[in-house]
Amino acid sequence: MVFVFDLDDTICETDGYSEFYIKKFFVEHNLPYKQIATDVRFAESKFDWSVDEALKWYKTYGDEMMLEFPCKKNAVRCINSLHDSGHRIVIATARATDWHTKPEEITLEWLKKVGLKYDKIYIGRIDKEKICEEENADVFIDDDIKITQRVAEYFCEKKDKHCFLMTTNYNKNLPIGENVERVLDVADMLKKLNIKAKNR
Repeated sequence: MVFVFDLDDTICETDGYSEFYIKKFFVEHNLPYKQIATDVRFAESKFDWSVDEALKWYKTYGDEMMLEFPCKKNAVRCINSLHDSGHRIVIATARATDWHTKPEEITLEWLKKVGLKYDKIYIGRIDKEKICEEENADVFIDDDIKITQRVAEYFCEKKDKHCFLMTTNYNKNLPIGENVERVLDVADMLKKLNIKAKNR
């Protein structure tokens, strides 16, 4: 089978972890911004600051932060088990130079650091439905509701395709579209697919 995985908030913990660096940025620059929302996807929506100020923050701490992102529970073990069992692992991340300083270099370094096995990676402002088509994907998993719905619509014309939404703090109370299943982590996804992961 061919698995296409998103990276941020699917394989690694991104959004919640970034708040430490946001608050650090505010202190270091003596900025008065306060948190105005919690269950939202992007950091620039959580505080009463402008997108330009949020971009300045990300350009300052983005690389350092990305190298420290912790893996989600069971993610590396389960994905490596899939890879070792002969499944094809494709990573598709929208990290790009508009927000990130060195998205490709940092992403590849992080993947090596955590020991994640994969066969191909796409980095940049990408069309994930097109990637699923090009890779002849059987399974897609992402934390973005709109993206998972678009992929699910593409999959609906195919047989035995699966589209999963990784549950996060910001999407846990939002309705999901047809033909999309929620999962708590990668192990939960494998359970729904009736695939057993190795313990190491």
